Amino acid sequence: MVLLDTNILVYAADVDSEVFVKAKEIRDKAVNGELEACVSLQNLAEFYSAVTSSKQVEKPLTPREAKGEVIKYILCPMLKKVDVKSSTISLAMDLAEKYGITKQNIYDTQLVATMIENNITKIFTRNVGDFSIFTEIESENPLEVTA
Repeated sequence: MVLLDTNILVYAADVDSEVFVKAKEIRDKAVNGELEACVSLQNLAEFYSAVTSSKQVEKPLTPREAKGEVIKYILCPMLKKVDVKSSTISLAMDLAEKYGITKQNIYDTQLVATMIENNITKIFTRNVGDFSIFTEIESENPLEVTA
């Protein structure tokens, strides 16, 4: 099983993105059950923030549109949803101490802790560098153009 990072979901919703087609293909495979995938509820909150921000997408969604997209993900039976528990926060703090994580990077660390607790070993993300420090998981950029 692979976790879809927020940026995959955002690019799949942003028709102006240069990676829209590839991101949408990945997202569609996940929601159709062709790709065994999951999202963290943290990802869905981040998705809402990104797609309603003109700093992150050229044509932001309205709050109603963004809510509709989030609800679709929540209700999608083929896409597993994973959530943060108090034990996840404790594990995230252990990982932060282990890797010297500070500031905003704690949110990626929390996502990694969520993955570990749910036996998810791979994340699809455009930001592989954000996760490369963690030996517990593998990060892959499925949007990368290969020659």
